[in-house]
Amino acid sequence: MLSSRVFHHGLLGLALSLGSSMLAVPAQADKPAKEEAEVSDEAREEASERFRRGVKLYKDNDYVAALVEFKRAYELAPNYRVLYNLGQTSRELKDYASALTAYRQYLAEGGDEVKGARKKEVEGAIEDLVARVGTLSITTDVEGAEIQIDDVVVGVTPLDEPVVVNVGQRRIVATLSGHAPARRVVEVAGKDALDIELELPDLTRPEPTKPTPTSQPKPGSGEEESHVPVAGIVAISITGACGIAAGIVGGLALGARGDLDAALETFPGNATSIEDAQSRVSTLALVTDVMLGVTAAGAITSLVLFIVNPGSGSSDETSEEDAGVEVSVLPSPTGLWLQGTF
Repeated sequence: MLSSRVFHHGLLGLALSLGSSMLAVPAQADKPAKEEAEVSDEAREEASERFRRGVKLYKDNDYVAALVEFKRAYELAPNYRVLYNLGQTSRELKDYASALTAYRQYLAEGGDEVKGARKKEVEGAIEDLVARVGTLSITTDVEGAEIQIDDVVVGVTPLDEPVVVNVGQRRIVATLSGHAPARRVVEVAGKDALDIELELPDLTRPEPTKPTPTSQPKPGSGEEESHVPVAGIVAISITGACGIAAGIVGGLALGARGDLDAALETFPGNATSIEDAQSRVSTLALVTDVMLGVTAAGAITSLVLFIVNPGSGSSDETSEEDAGVEVSVLPSPTGLWLQGTF
């Protein structure tokens, strides 16, 4: 139900509206003449009508609708008296931040015209409301950012003063063209005074490109596996050469053996020819055996090199493992002896 103070104020507004409107009164004499001239008669009439409608809605406990009418009346024809009604209605809606702002503005704009019991009442209401709100000092790293609190625009940075907000969770958003928006949710308690710093990244500034790291092949990687061991290639080459030489010498040995057989079958035989043929056969046979032994040793060495180091290990590992392979050919009473150490 409308309090006696508000009802009295409503009646006062109605009384002042007789003639042209509630705002066309001597109480506005302290206002600048320019502000008076900017309000048309039509605006004053509409403001008066909306004020009366707001009073009626307030009496019907329809505070939301009453608040809208009071705001519209003040926008059409600003008068400090309407601020009192805005403060009362906001307080009923438990919007303590808006009520506190309206009461403070009421005292500031009313000046010396607000006195006595009314002034004392409003000052008491302000003292009570201060404990029910907090303040947010909001700054941004770039100027000109629009600040919204709970989807309501409160200004553009830098803000002139801290923003009064109700207790509870408050959602803050800062936006500026060419920058990414900054968002923050804060918990506000009574009498809190929080400093909020927001950063808005510049979307027009290109980000520095990072050099692409080049990967180096690691020991055992596929690149090294594709290489055939050099030692193995050398061993195969030597083995092939020795094998060819052994074949040639072996052919010569067979030819010498044929000459020896022919000399032995000749009658009467020539002792000198037979001795020369025997010596030649023995020499070529020995050389052939040696070459075959070297060929066999080379073949085994090549095989061992490819088995021990197929190209999957590091060069250090290869050299160490190659160092552990030893193949030697030794003479024996019946021929040659192949000896290997792995």
